[in-house]
Amino acid sequence: MSTTIYLIRHAEAEGNVYRRCHGIYDALLTEKAWLQLPYLAKRFENVKLDAIYASHLYRARHTAKSIAETKGMKVILRKDLHEIDMGDWEDYPWAELGVKFPDEFELWRSRPWACKIPNGETVTEAGDRVLADLHKIAKQHDGGQVAVVSHGSAIRSILCRVFKLEPEQVGEIGWGDNTCVAKLIFDNGEVKAEYWNDASHLPEQFSTFAAIGWKDNKGLPTTVQVWFRDYNPEDKADNELLLNFVREQYNCAYGTTEKLDENAKLAQAKKASEILNSSVSFAMLDNKPVALVFLDVANTESAGMVGCYCIDKEYRGHGISQQLIGQSISVYRSLGKEFLFANVGENNQRAIGFYKKFGFEQIKTFKNECGNHILMRKNIKVPSILEESQWFEIQT
Repeated sequence: MSTTIYLIRHAEAEGNVYRRCHGIYDALLTEKAWLQLPYLAKRFENVKLDAIYASHLYRARHTAKSIAETKGMKVILRKDLHEIDMGDWEDYPWAELGVKFPDEFELWRSRPWACKIPNGETVTEAGDRVLADLHKIAKQHDGGQVAVVSHGSAIRSILCRVFKLEPEQVGEIGWGDNTCVAKLIFDNGEVKAEYWNDASHLPEQFSTFAAIGWKDNKGLPTTVQVWFRDYNPEDKADNELLLNFVREQYNCAYGTTEKLDENAKLAQAKKASEILNSSVSFAMLDNKPVALVFLDVANTESAGMVGCYCIDKEYRGHGISQQLIGQSISVYRSLGKEFLFANVGENNQRAIGFYKKFGFEQIKTFKNECGNHILMRKNIKVPSILEESQWFEIQT
């Protein structure tokens, strides 16, 4: 008998929006993901499922949970369903890979099937690993129907196998939007696809592709992508560059730089950099600095604090802002912080709207030398499976 597997890509996750390389790096879902998931669950409302499986990674298991909750089922987690292992590239901004690993990244861009990522795996290896596990699941549910939530690169490689294409033809498959579904029929070791990359359940306003500017499911994102260069407190040019960004940030927030103590700001930046080089960095478009990420790592113990964000006027509105958030989360998560905080002037409605858009909540108001402020907070902790064991069953 044949077995039907609905193979689903996870909902929108941090790496999709912050434009970072997330393979087995465990990251959270975005605010938009939680708007996508009810539509995915609705799609399967009247579909009989014998089981629901997922990769152990947060983004996949919680996508699966949205379907399981409506059916009173647990999600079964299997280790081989995870995304491609990106090895030494994990959690780098995509644009930074071309700077740090130029030869390997050029191979990834031009011949991804041939690229063996240092301490990682190839796209083909990832797809073969997941496909082998799908065959095992199909045998376990002979004649039934199951849902499996996995990841974009792995699914793309699997579809290449299903259509009996050569690895170098993987580009013909295209990318599927977040929460897209492929309906696969497993029968006596053979696999056929009834449909694939189907995200018809999503309204356009909740499409990840639409938001990041993908031309189509085979195109490239048209948003500007940046990499991050560490600030050097011993470099006069870097000090002036930092101050230019900070002056602009003060003007935007308060309408004046009157209360900016430039020497104190430079001392603060130097101290932060001594604790962790990447705490103060410039977002680079090719070799041009277009934004500042200033993280006040010296002023936090249990949580991470944003010291300053500023984007060059010419590059505002091009998708850079979320990449600054992504860089901040990466730095503070590496330091074991559970929250990211930001102080915002109460009259700076643009900044307040920016932080709310990316999931910050208002905690309290306070006053300092620059006036009244709002303290805003975002959770950045990725819960462990053990902390959420009531919803999941681990299966090897």
